[in-house]
Amino acid sequence: MEMEQAEQLYRLMFTNMREALAILRLDVHTPDASPQVIEMNPAAVKLCRCKSFNFKNCLVTDCFPGWFEADRFREYCHRLAAFGGSLELGEVSREGSYYRVRIFALTDNHIGMVISDCTRYREEEAEIAELMEKLEKEAATMDRRVAERTAQLEEINKELDSFAFSVSHDLRAPIRAMQAFAEILLDDELQTPAERNAYLVRIKTAAQGMDRLIQDLLAYSRVSRQEIPLEPVSLDQVVRDAAQQLELVGGGNPYRLEISSDLPMVIGHPTVLVQVVLNLMTNGIKFVPQGVVPLVRIWADESHEYCRLYVQDNGIGIAPQHQERIFKIFERLHSMESYPGTGVGLAIVRKAVQRLGGRIGLESKEGEGSRFWIELRRAE
Repeated sequence: MEMEQAEQLYRLMFTNMREALAILRLDVHTPDASPQVIEMNPAAVKLCRCKSFNFKNCLVTDCFPGWFEADRFREYCHRLAAFGGSLELGEVSREGSYYRVRIFALTDNHIGMVISDCTRYREEEAEIAELMEKLEKEAATMDRRVAERTAQLEEINKELDSFAFSVSHDLRAPIRAMQAFAEILLDDELQTPAERNAYLVRIKTAAQGMDRLIQDLLAYSRVSRQEIPLEPVSLDQVVRDAAQQLELVGGGNPYRLEISSDLPMVIGHPTVLVQVVLNLMTNGIKFVPQGVVPLVRIWADESHEYCRLYVQDNGIGIAPQHQERIFKIFERLHSMESYPGTGVGLAIVRKAVQRLGGRIGLESKEGEGSRFWIELRRAE
């Protein structure tokens, strides 16, 4: 009675298993003998391709054609029959589904085979892999943003150090001068009318220099922080506008401009680009040897995606060791007496070009002039 009950329980479990289960018989005395199917549960029958006839005593490779390499499967079964244990055969792909096959020894001449549908696990693994890839990309993006923000903060700290230096020197110097000359003027007995006028001129000059520095600082601040919408811009129009403004700031001194025709369209901002080109033109006519008429040449080269605008002068040139330094805020290579300036103009140029998504560079030799270039994306 107990045997019958155990048999019933076995049959119930065998029939209702979700995994496909097959029992194979193997003639262990014949090395070339292939295992034959003697029993399969309903889940295995669904996967079996030999539904048109009774599968019992059929070769496994006939019931599951293409699932296994016949010689290797036979070798595995004989090995298990001889030594026992179990063996994972890996995954099999069938009609978009994936199955894992495992065989194990039951008796000396019987082998069990379990086929598990792992499609859902494969899909979950793919989803996990996709999520991991997404997380890695987001982490890389976050790391890049942190690195960019760190670089920005480091640049801001350097600018603050330069600003502190400028405030302590460039801004305080004209204030000290105005204070000293004003104290002299307060003493009416110590100067003639001509001396008084000379002191007033010096006070005015100091105030004008301080005003120029403050205006340049405000311009740099605007370029660094304001939103700059990008749009197609005609470099022809930009250079013409900058040339007109150069006549106003040139101080009436003679200079020559040579501008190439048919300059291309780029992606930028018209007002910002005019400021950039005007600053480069102004430097070109200011930093020239004594007695030399300034010559500024402007032209452009185009590639597939980008355009380079060149501004070349016949000035005093810049030594290689100073070519990076000149783009930093408040950096001057010459004394105020030789070449007046605030040291902010080229810093504004570089910051503006960066905000436009472009690049700026310099080719120069001391005594042979300079050639600045601005690289921007071409407009369609």
